[in-house]
Amino acid sequence: MTRQTTYQQDSKDYPYAGNPDVDSISVKQVDSNTAKYILKKAGKAVETGSRTVSKDGKTLTLKAKGTTAKGEKYENVLVFDKQ
Repeated sequence: MTRQTTYQQDSKDYPYAGNPDVDSISVKQVDSNTAKYILKKAGKAVETGSRTVSKDGKTLTLKAKGTTAKGEKYENVLVFDKQ
């Protein structure tokens, strides 16, 4: 599955293609290291999350919380360390 979007970090909704469960994304820069996002379908939030780069720039943490199209709730945390 290929997903594609182009957005500004201004909290406005932008089109999101490639996922039948999502049709828009809004992103807000919280501080110099963190951005939060909301994925929506027909104007309703289906996932919220954030991405944070550590102050030393060596770790990226992605957090997501949402509900699938089948109504199943999920919560994910991914941590990436720079090699």
